[in-house]
Amino acid sequence: MKLINKLFNLENKNIIIAGGAGQIGFAFVEILLDAEATVIIADIDTKMVEDKSKTSNIAQENKERLSIKKLDVSNSKLVDNFYKEISKEFGKIYGLVNVFHFKGNTRKLDINSNFFAGFDAYPEEAWDAVHDINLKGSFLMSQKALPLMEANGGGVVVNISSTYGMVSANKSIYGKSGINSPVAYATSKAALLNLTRYMATHLADKNIRVNCLSPGGVFNNQSEEFLKNYTEKTPLGRMATAEDYQGAILFLLSNASSYMTGANLVVDGGWTAW
Repeated sequence: MKLINKLFNLENKNIIIAGGAGQIGFAFVEILLDAEATVIIADIDTKMVEDKSKTSNIAQENKERLSIKKLDVSNSKLVDNFYKEISKEFGKIYGLVNVFHFKGNTRKLDINSNFFAGFDAYPEEAWDAVHDINLKGSFLMSQKALPLMEANGGGVVVNISSTYGMVSANKSIYGKSGINSPVAYATSKAALLNLTRYMATHLADKNIRVNCLSPGGVFNNQSEEFLKNYTEKTPLGRMATAEDYQGAILFLLSNASSYMTGANLVVDGGWTAW
């Protein structure tokens, strides 16, 4: 086997992508399937996953290694039931990626409510919903995965933070759009950085590595005003595509990062460099 294949091949590795219906999440699914992993998508929106899978050549070509499970990661009992099902079906787990996040678009809160409110008017119910999913969900998914990772002889957890977990959202890029990146998103994503460090140091003796990936903004048909403002503040002069993060997740889950734990890999086009 060539050295590069030895470093990056994930053949026979069972990996959970929690939040795999999302823009970045599904890009993760495709690269991991291509690397020969067995991928379990856990998401509350299974219809979105199924729709994306039907139009993805990679997903269709590797559907025998793709499993889709409905899950609300903020519900402890449902997470318990999910792992019981995974244990019966797969026996062990090598990898977990916590890529889900709440942006006001699920059953808990209407996206047209006050989810995007400024700090002085930010609603408590939005704060709770964001932290229940982004932070508590990552804690629950990671904690309850441990027995299946120990059965594997170890494993890898990757939490997905954000540049806005490292620096404050820049108000100037949103202009008159009526939206912003709210305080709850920032605090939940910042908390994931130290959850990652804590887990890395406390789980190393179980042969479990834990790292964080902090992406920059991804192009998703934003307004021309926003796109202009964002790219002007990005040294590489563009927003990311979801595919820009495929190499990073493959690196973090594979043997290529075997001596890396407790770290935060920033892939943001230079956004946080100045």
